[in-house]
Amino acid sequence: MDENNKKLDRFISAQDIIYEKVKKELGNAYKETHWMWFIFPQIQGLGITAKSNYYAIESVEEAKAYMKNPVLGTRLIECCRILLGLQENRANRIFGYVDSLKLKSSMTLFLYVSNNPDFQEILDKYFNGEKDYKTLEIIFNQTKEKSKIILGAIAGDIIGSCYESLRNSIKTTDFKLFSDISRFTDDSVLTVATMDCLMSQDRDHNIYYQRYGRNYPNAGFSRSFSNWIFLKDPQPYNSAGNGSAMRVSPVGWFFNTMEETLTEARRSAEVSHNHPEGVKGAQSVAAAVFLARNGESKNEIRQYIEKSFGYDLQRKISKIRKSYKFSAESKYSVPESIIAFLDSTDFESAIRLAVSLGGDADTQAAIAGSIAEAYYGGTPIHIAEQSIYRLPADFQEIISRFSRIVVK
Repeated sequence: MDENNKKLDRFISAQDIIYEKVKKELGNAYKETHWMWFIFPQIQGLGITAKSNYYAIESVEEAKAYMKNPVLGTRLIECCRILLGLQENRANRIFGYVDSLKLKSSMTLFLYVSNNPDFQEILDKYFNGEKDYKTLEIIFNQTKEKSKIILGAIAGDIIGSCYESLRNSIKTTDFKLFSDISRFTDDSVLTVATMDCLMSQDRDHNIYYQRYGRNYPNAGFSRSFSNWIFLKDPQPYNSAGNGSAMRVSPVGWFFNTMEETLTEARRSAEVSHNHPEGVKGAQSVAAAVFLARNGESKNEIRQYIEKSFGYDLQRKISKIRKSYKFSAESKYSVPESIIAFLDSTDFESAIRLAVSLGGDADTQAAIAGSIAEAYYGGTPIHIAEQSIYRLPADFQEIISRFSRIVVK
């Protein structure tokens, strides 16, 4: 027996004595006895009593071992399905206030390590889909130094956010990367939405873009998209803007073939940006990310994008910059963003070159950053940490979960 299973014996021993009673109480929608610690365990760092600490899950690795254990994993899912079968949908009516919070944190933990839909359904039914942010914070602090995180587009967005408006635009690569007003904008919101959508079963981009847009309505969306996110029957509005390109980079990470990548990029664009230029912008960025993460050279990436999408990528940022003006149209901003990557020497220089155009800085830096991250092997830790600090916990959780799926 390995060390993980030896430690897990504490849960099995406690459950064996009372498990049938637990199922009866759950079926009656009323918890009477004391078993929450070892039936729905939480991550270590939440409890303060000796018993809560004894039954706390020590790490993400132990949580994964718990799920893989044939007894514990099976029982946890069985208990969840009993709860899902109840008519009662108020957790505090079943568990009381304190234990309902433990249920929320437990479901957040096990959803993170397994992506089992039963845990999401519990959160949907009893907590309106909301996860426990303290649990996410503890998980993220445990894992952020151990795993590569897909953060290039989001880092670019946050850095570029200070320089997006005409009043704040700059024409130099010599600028401060982060300041007190650096923030995530619509580019990050919809990039995370794309990650979440790709991990779902139906991959309905309409649903995820509307959900995230409604949750963050002041993130800086265009007027057309702001109206679209609140429509009961959202239809594409023939946009040729770069909004489809700013959110698409996760598609370039998720699939194993270019054909799949281009198909999904089109699907993600067409829910709103169904103009040919809107679709082209999304597909070109997804293709560039796909090629970069698969080790293709800059010259190979340039040739593929030029041949497939007709963009002129032979220009240089130093010459473009002189006369370049702000544009949110895909055909006037996406090629320039790709060139910022092609002219770069590392991740940071790609971001600086994109911002230095004096255009749609956050979106262009997001696009350049997404390709640069795939090409150069990640986002530098000093940039990643400053970016992560500015993100809400639910974004951190989605990014971490998506990264574990796609980073081999």
